[in-house]
Amino acid sequence: MLKKLLGKLALPSIDQAAGEAFKRGDTVFSYKFHPSPSPRNQDSDIAKAVMSVEAIGWSLVGQEHQGEGLQRFVSLTFRRRESGVPNS
Repeated sequence: MLKKLLGKLALPSIDQAAGEAFKRGDTVFSYKFHPSPSPRNQDSDIAKAVMSVEAIGWSLVGQEHQGEGLQRFVSLTFRRRESGVPNS
C-alpha cells in the first residue's frame, strides 16, 4: 500500500513535465533538477535531461546551481522555441 501511494506521489521526470507544459501551450518551463545516482531517480544525467527537453521543442535559457550536498539541485528554465526556427 505504501509503495502504491509513493508511486502516485512521485514527481514526473523532466521530459514528462516538459511534454505536459508544451501541450498546455506554456511559453516558459521551469524545473528543479535534482541530480542523483539513485536508481529510483529518473533524472540522473543533466545533459541527457536538457537534450530530451530540447527535443520536445524547448530551448534552455538559464540554469542556476543551488544548495549543497544532498540538498543540491539545478534550477533549469526553458523557453518554447519559435516554430520554424530550430534551436533558437
